[in-house]
Amino acid sequence: MTRPVRNRLLVAGFMVAAFFAAPRLPDAALWAATALAVPFVALALWVTAPFHRARALLRKKDFDAAATELAAFERALSQAGWKRALAALAVGLYTSDALAASRNTLGAVRLEQGKLDDASTHFKAALEHDAGYAVPWGNLAVLAAMRGDAVAAEEARGKAAALGFKPKILAAVIKDKLKAAT
Repeated sequence: MTRPVRNRLLVAGFMVAAFFAAPRLPDAALWAATALAVPFVALALWVTAPFHRARALLRKKDFDAAATELAAFERALSQAGWKRALAALAVGLYTSDALAASRNTLGAVRLEQGKLDDASTHFKAALEHDAGYAVPWGNLAVLAAMRGDAVAAEEARGKAAALGFKPKILAAVIKDKLKAAT
């Protein structure tokens, strides 16, 4: 079972358990659980706000601002271990390491800027933080295709797929990047 499938099952299992357990709990216990959960989730979202802003800025192609947000996010995580642990809840299905997610996103920023060596460094740093993180492998596949290396692109795509990253668009992007590189 891949990590994303496992994580989706865990979330679904928690939701089903909460749905069936909630009516059986005394009101005081239900209110207490809610009073603890809501601030916890809000805090996790607050801690990861720079990461999510960076991803939005990447989609808008504001690369310098995205890199600045990611640097702020990494500084915040390095200053307090509790922030890094809490951020694990809100960075995605593919990793629970917020630093790995940040490095991967910074790699995507550099890839979009055409800074291929820098992008590669960040994708590999993401994998050093979390060797089972599938998304950097997908990004390394795109990077290899941009360099015209079909063998390396397919190898990285295969590793991404084996770890649970199987977007249909990835194969098309690789094909387009290989075509553009030749």
